[in-house]
Amino acid sequence: MYAYVLSIKGQIFCMLVLLYIAGIYFSVKRRRTSGHRLFSAMLTLSIVYMAFDMITVYTINHVQEIPIVLNHFCHIVFMSSMIAVLFVFYLYLRFLAFGRVGFKLYHAIPLVIGVLASTFLPFEYEETAYGNYSWGAFAMIAFVSAYFYFIIGTVLLIRFRKKMDSKSFFAIFVSNIVVLGTAILQGKYPTLLISGISLTLVDLALFYTVESPDAILIESLARERERADSANRAKTLFLAQMSHDIRTPINAMLGMNEMILRETDNDDIAEYSRDIQTAGKSLLSLINTILDFSKIEDGKMELVIVQYDLAAFVKNIVLSMQSRARSRGLEFIVNVDENLPAALFGDDVRLNKVISNLLTNAIKYTEKGSVRLDFIKVSENDKNVTMRVVVADTGIGIKKEELDTLFNEFTRLDEERNRNIEGVGLGMSIVRHLLEMMGTKLEVESTYGVGSTFSFNVIQRIADATPVGDYTQRIVISDTDLSLEDEFEAPGARVLIVDDNPMNLKVAKKLLSIFGIEPDLANSGAECIEMVKKKDYQLIGLDHMMPEMNGVETLEKMRQEKLLSEDTRVIAMTANAVAGAKEMYLKAGFDDYVSKPIEVDAMKEKLISFLPADILIKKKTEEKEKEELEVLTFEPDIDPDAEILTFEPEDEEASAPDSEDLLEKLASIGIDGSAGLRYCADDMSLYTEILQDFVAAQEEKAASLEKCLSDKNFEDYRIQIHALKNNLRTVGLAELGEKAYELEQAAANEDIPFIEVNHGSFLEEYKARTKSMKDVMA
Repeated sequence: MYAYVLSIKGQIFCMLVLLYIAGIYFSVKRRRTSGHRLFSAMLTLSIVYMAFDMITVYTINHVQEIPIVLNHFCHIVFMSSMIAVLFVFYLYLRFLAFGRVGFKLYHAIPLVIGVLASTFLPFEYEETAYGNYSWGAFAMIAFVSAYFYFIIGTVLLIRFRKKMDSKSFFAIFVSNIVVLGTAILQGKYPTLLISGISLTLVDLALFYTVESPDAILIESLARERERADSANRAKTLFLAQMSHDIRTPINAMLGMNEMILRETDNDDIAEYSRDIQTAGKSLLSLINTILDFSKIEDGKMELVIVQYDLAAFVKNIVLSMQSRARSRGLEFIVNVDENLPAALFGDDVRLNKVISNLLTNAIKYTEKGSVRLDFIKVSENDKNVTMRVVVADTGIGIKKEELDTLFNEFTRLDEERNRNIEGVGLGMSIVRHLLEMMGTKLEVESTYGVGSTFSFNVIQRIADATPVGDYTQRIVISDTDLSLEDEFEAPGARVLIVDDNPMNLKVAKKLLSIFGIEPDLANSGAECIEMVKKKDYQLIGLDHMMPEMNGVETLEKMRQEKLLSEDTRVIAMTANAVAGAKEMYLKAGFDDYVSKPIEVDAMKEKLISFLPADILIKKKTEEKEKEELEVLTFEPDIDPDAEILTFEPEDEEASAPDSEDLLEKLASIGIDGSAGLRYCADDMSLYTEILQDFVAAQEEKAASLEKCLSDKNFEDYRIQIHALKNNLRTVGLAELGEKAYELEQAAANEDIPFIEVNHGSFLEEYKARTKSMKDVMA
């Protein structure tokens, strides 16, 4: 009788514990994860099990008063809930081990067997001096079914213990040992009725570890973080999309405006045109500033450490800032410590961005006087040099009460006084973030109405310890100091273009011919490697998305086999013009990247940057020769990311009536012929040839896509649709190209349902557009 009373008290205590856990657990809103749902089910079933455990103790000991059918029913619920608790516990352990439940129907076989045995096998019980208890085949099968889940769950727990928090693993493991011990003890002394204690301990262990009340705060923070991340992703996507949507019309306007500047003889019109050019460049600069800030916030901006020449670095800054300072009547003073090392390792692009932002602000907010830039050596050892950069001006200064808001996003100081000064208030925030990435911070000293001094220390690794000396001796403009405004040729350049798309190769070849370059062409990574083995190239344009061996893999193999000389530069050619793309390719070992479809100015910029200066021959005009007589006279700076199109004057063929007629016909069927013509360097004959190739390749490309889809080869599908996306944009079907991009992204993310739903409609439109194009060109 003592054991019977003890068991009843133990059951009551366990029920109170379970109700306590449930009261706390269900009173707080939690994320509806698989773990939460499983524990909720386990807790609920445990309460049902414990309730019927107590009920059956009463009914089995009052068989004379309780109908046997009701007694049997209570035992069915009792046994079934016990099996169900351990079944859900097993699923919960699967979730902890694999991060997902992964339920299969066969997992429920022991549960079904146990429930059927409890329901249909004969109900038996035994009387003892300490009370009655149920027993027999039905109970034996039920217990075996239940503890089958316990055993395989424990195996999972031990096998995947490294994936779990050590505290959680220890608590659950100990509770499992207790479950095993109580099961053995229950089997030896059936009247103890202590199986409920073991399951309560399991619930308690989970509640205070994996499902701990402390997790309430963690989950709340997780929900808030998800909302913030979602909003941030939406903002980043919006900015990336807007960059494309806004830049495209601005580029077109600036390009057409440049044609006006070149062709007009009217001084008034030329003056209006220059004003348009200045305003347009300012607008592009603002857009690029916002995108830089977006990249930093999204964590996609990383430092890329390269070797750079200090004198050339300073020269680039002078080239970009000298004319801006002079246009405002300011003296621009540059001092470089002659003892600084000649060559350094660091992220010269980001450092240039920081200094340029500081100088731009200094020039904007200085009405008279000077702007000074100093490079000072603070200290030096065998490996590193600490360089102090100082930007000082005689401008309006900053009020003391506004210094604390200097780095706030979208905030401008002394708004009323500076209302006519352009900007969105992000420049200083970007400076702060970039300097933090470099392990330093900006120091500010300012006197309102007198001027400001901004300075920071930056540690750079030494590449060449030779003193830089007098940097001004290196700032001499020669015939090879080219800008985007200059026309040049490089007939001796050794250039290789690698792309699996014949249309892209044809366009790239034409673009290079403008500069007198006859490139070698390869249509695969393997062919590229073979050609590099035979010839030393100065510049290689390497497509990223290629079958069998993509661009990144091709570059890795060439580097591993040491096929590239030190002077060879490799740029990635890709349609992946998204935030962080440049950083990704630089990290992969490329020297730079250019987005497709490639435009004339983008090609020109890469040739100027990466071909040896001695093979670039500037085409001089009388006006250029006059300009060269003035030392250090520069055009207004252009943001290297601005992507401003330079339109050449139309040749006779492009302006012929037949050409205009074709563009009008293409426009009537929804094709932007002017965009396609721009991607073909305004060469109408090339554009016509590209259109013909596009139409001729339609059946083969459509069949290839269909085969990839039927074979469920989504990797090749992604490569094929990526290439087609670029072709669509090249001929002027940008909208259909965006649909191809969505399918490409779906293939990359293995979103098969999206492909299956949208592939058919895309292919139908692709075929229809091609047919219309064929009819127009007939």
